[in-house]
Amino acid sequence: MIKKIIIGLCLMGSFVIWYGCGSPDAPETSTITITGPESITDGSASTSTDSAFFLIVVKNRSGVPLDDVEIWITYPWAIPSPAAAVQLYDDDDPEDSPMKVKTDSNGAYNLRMDYLRGGGIEYTGTIQVTSGAVVGTAEFDVSAGSDSGA
Repeated sequence: MIKKIIIGLCLMGSFVIWYGCGSPDAPETSTITITGPESITDGSASTSTDSAFFLIVVKNRSGVPLDDVEIWITYPWAIPSPAAAVQLYDDDDPEDSPMKVKTDSNGAYNLRMDYLRGGGIEYTGTIQVTSGAVVGTAEFDVSAGSDSGA
C-alpha cells in the first residue's frame, strides 16, 4: 500500500513539474520586436486596400529566439470585416483583434495586416504584441497627403 502511495506521489510530482515547464508565455526578461512599415501616405482620391507585413520576434535576455511562445496581437482599428480600416490575418484567415498565435521555430511570427488607404482616410494606432508580462509595440499610421504611394 505504501509503495502505491509513493508511486502515485512521484507520478503527480512529475506531472506538476512537466506542466509547469511547458509555459507558453515568454519569460519576463524577454524582448518582443516588431519590424514593418510605420506610415503610409496616400493622397489619391479613391480608396484601396493594401497589405503590410510585420515580422514579430521574441527572444530571451541572451538574444536566443523563443519558439512556440504564445503571443497576443492587437491593433485598435482591426476587426474581421472587409469594411474595416484594418484587418489582421493568420495566414489567409481574418482574425479578431486581439488575435492569439504562436512563434515558429525561429521565435518569429509573420503578421499580415490589410489596411485601407486613399480617399482622405487617416488613422493611427499602436500594434501591441504581448506574451505574459512582456510587451512590444510599433506605430502604424495612414495619412492623406499629396504623395500617392503605399
